[in-house]
Amino acid sequence: MESALRRFAIAVLSIAISAVLFHTQLAGALIVRGDEMLVRNSYDGAINRYRRALWLDSSSSIAADRFMFVSLQRRTPQALSSAIGVASAYLAKRHDEPTLLFDRGLCQLLLRRYGAALLDFDRAAHLTRDPQEYAFAGWAAKRSGKLSQAVNLWNAALRLRPGYRPALAALAEVKR
Repeated sequence: MESALRRFAIAVLSIAISAVLFHTQLAGALIVRGDEMLVRNSYDGAINRYRRALWLDSSSSIAADRFMFVSLQRRTPQALSSAIGVASAYLAKRHDEPTLLFDRGLCQLLLRRYGAALLDFDRAAHLTRDPQEYAFAGWAAKRSGKLSQAVNLWNAALRLRPGYRPALAALAEVKR
């Protein structure tokens, strides 16, 4: 009986040590399983796998990005709020991840938190110099009542890509 208990304790200890040593690989495996579930439209299963992957490896930008993607697909207030929490936790450690900033901005926008969306889009735009992100920042600024800032952001998009249609359309709408 004692030897069986000792073997069990050694097995449990071995699994615990493996989890510590190989947490990144385990998180990667969970992401792959989540992707498989996502392909089958099992959003609950996928998001649970991504959440577990983040628990094992909180620095996994892939797990955080996939979590955000599924949450944005769901579009429920609970899913969007959960995604904001995941992105905020990730961004507290890594401030310069433009994809997660942009995705968190989209969640904020869908929840009609325009001021918060503006901050995320603006920060992402400054990191990437992407006209699309400047355009989104402009719309968030307009919706939060900051029209002059919106115009400046749309003009910044046009300086980066002259003739960028979303920025041109936004400016034309403001002139009406």
